[in-house]
Amino acid sequence: MMAHAVAAGDVNNDGWADLFVGTFADRPAAEYAVRGASGPSPDRLLLGSAEGFTVDESFPEMRGRTSGAVFADLDGDGDLDLVLARNPRGGERQSAPSVVLRNDDGRFTEAFVLDEARGFRSIGVADVDGDGLLDLFVVEDKWTGGSSVLYRNEGDLRFADATAKFGLPADVHGLGVSTTDLNGDGFPDLFVAGSNRLFLHQGAGGGFREDTGSDFAWETYGKEDDPAGVVARDLDGDGRPELVVGQHFNSTLDDGRRVPIRVYANRGEGDGVRFVDVTESAGLVGLPTKSPHIEVADLDADGRPDLVTTAAGSGTGPVVFRNVTDAPGHLRFEASAAPGGDQYWVTGAVLDADRDGALDVLLAEWFPDKPSLLLAATGARGHWLTVEVGAAGTTGVGAEVSVYEAGHAGDPAHLLGRTEISAQSGYGAGAEPVARFGLGEASTVDVEIRRPRTETVETLRGVEADRWIRVGAACA
Repeated sequence: MMAHAVAAGDVNNDGWADLFVGTFADRPAAEYAVRGASGPSPDRLLLGSAEGFTVDESFPEMRGRTSGAVFADLDGDGDLDLVLARNPRGGERQSAPSVVLRNDDGRFTEAFVLDEARGFRSIGVADVDGDGLLDLFVVEDKWTGGSSVLYRNEGDLRFADATAKFGLPADVHGLGVSTTDLNGDGFPDLFVAGSNRLFLHQGAGGGFREDTGSDFAWETYGKEDDPAGVVARDLDGDGRPELVVGQHFNSTLDDGRRVPIRVYANRGEGDGVRFVDVTESAGLVGLPTKSPHIEVADLDADGRPDLVTTAAGSGTGPVVFRNVTDAPGHLRFEASAAPGGDQYWVTGAVLDADRDGALDVLLAEWFPDKPSLLLAATGARGHWLTVEVGAAGTTGVGAEVSVYEAGHAGDPAHLLGRTEISAQSGYGAGAEPVARFGLGEASTVDVEIRRPRTETVETLRGVEADRWIRVGAACA
């Protein structure tokens, strides 16, 4: 495969994470004829279990240029539907459109064609208009028109272009997107990585306005040097999400440039936003290869989220920047391994494949002669907690989950972690719709859940660590 899209989620509600892997299948058959293959593979759905993953033979056989994917319950029936962003060029195996696939008890069928021509990349998921249905913001790259689209969910897996209706311009190009609430007003905001443009939601009944108060400019060295994937997550424990942006800089490979992933610290107050580039002061060194996809995950469960790049380290895995921040506002990271050579992975996912509480990292390989990798995080780690919001199969997308020291729910001085549940992550990837926390030495915590557009806070007190919980019921 020339893997370019990954999505993680439990599609059949059996308690095990499943994986979609999308591929570019448009090259001549000879380019894939390695490692036992005779030609391009179709996109694949891999079903997880206690024994590992198996290919779902019932999944529709599709070959195209699949560049992004997300799982999300778009019709509210309790299971995860699938959205595929495609990058068509015309011709055999090049013209497959961007589509929505309906999930009926773990079986997928095509339900809706979003677009047949645009060069889509990453997919953002959020309830933009507050009607209880998840809408889609699909990012188009700059090479095929740069006209990203906001699709309003009209029910029954039907979607309509609402870009202009919600005040978004038609010239927003990019490679990655975040839909996280960045200013704490309870409404999803849009950050489009690539053009690095920020659009703030204007509240109930309103659309978006572009915010230009932060400097997201990057120095580039060639025409194919671009910011790529993006994740929004609180990294320093102050309760406000930072922005972490990956890089797709060809100049690292062509000209020997060293380019870091970047972190923008959220220094806004109240419902204002102001992002500051703290990449250098935070210790994020330049990488000698690309890292288009990035993940934020507390791999050692010490309570400080780490940064997982898709640039190869000096060993067999990627460069991970371990979070050693010692106080809010003082972000610091240390590389787990020295940066390696020119090896990199296009995209990937963080998941708990074997349900042991330790996070695993999937790295999706572009070159057919090399395998994709599923790596287990090893070494000392602290206590952990995974929170799923809603009944079985629902996503809780947009819900904000906060974890406090036991007995101190709601007290900012005792906040251990905060995250918003998201369906997308990084570049071309869909995330498991859960909130994961490393807790360090805390064996019992308080949990607060704030659902989108509501002042109601659900509080769980004295929650034992080292568990996967669903709000209202424990998971196996």
